[in-house]
Amino acid sequence: MTIDELMISAPVVTKEMATEFVRRGDECMTADSESQLTACLLLALRSASLLCSMGLLMKPSTRDSWDVLARAFMESRDLLISFRFDDQGTRRKVKRWFEGGKDSTWKAEHKKCERFLSSIGGERLELGSRWSMFSALSHPTVHAARHSTAMVVSWVTGRLKVENFAETMTPKVADYLTCVNSLIVATTLDLPGWVSLGCDRNRMPHVKQFQTSATLVVTPILQQTQDNKLPRGSYRSE
Repeated sequence: MTIDELMISAPVVTKEMATEFVRRGDECMTADSESQLTACLLLALRSASLLCSMGLLMKPSTRDSWDVLARAFMESRDLLISFRFDDQGTRRKVKRWFEGGKDSTWKAEHKKCERFLSSIGGERLELGSRWSMFSALSHPTVHAARHSTAMVVSWVTGRLKVENFAETMTPKVADYLTCVNSLIVATTLDLPGWVSLGCDRNRMPHVKQFQTSATLVVTPILQQTQDNKLPRGSYRSE
């Protein structure tokens, strides 16, 4: 699949996942409305909801708005990964999360997740660093203000030329496709040490091809662009 074909397929894949999350979420909530599985499915549904909105912002003039939603998506996806660990410590944190207090139970355990995914052959994901990077672009930092200013100037003055569209949007498209792909991994795979969410991939016929193709297509793009968002030192590098 080409990057354009992946962009067409992404909303279809997101809808398939969301439909399966609704099915499994209903089963889990009926069994126990505050179980570990229910928590994971609630976060999966929030992640799918944010992906739908992110897909609507894939335009040069809305790129900084996309970054804000991307940070929210990362928080939900990373907490979902944190909640999938099959141990009592995770279940205690899930219990506190359901209590809805003002503590930090909504924060993902990035280092734990990264160590686990690396141990099973995953590439260097830098979950914490990417979350910190997008946080700097979501809060009113000087970097975010300059980023937004560039966006506004481009559409007010018309300086963004058509021929620059691909150069401008390709890195953002790669980020978006990676987000869709990462939710597939976080929800549909049952890895050793994770609780099974019971999602049926047979109910999601486009997911497997998307996952394989997206990995091949976007990895070279991300390797060229992921270090160009912000200068080192403007966010935590973990």
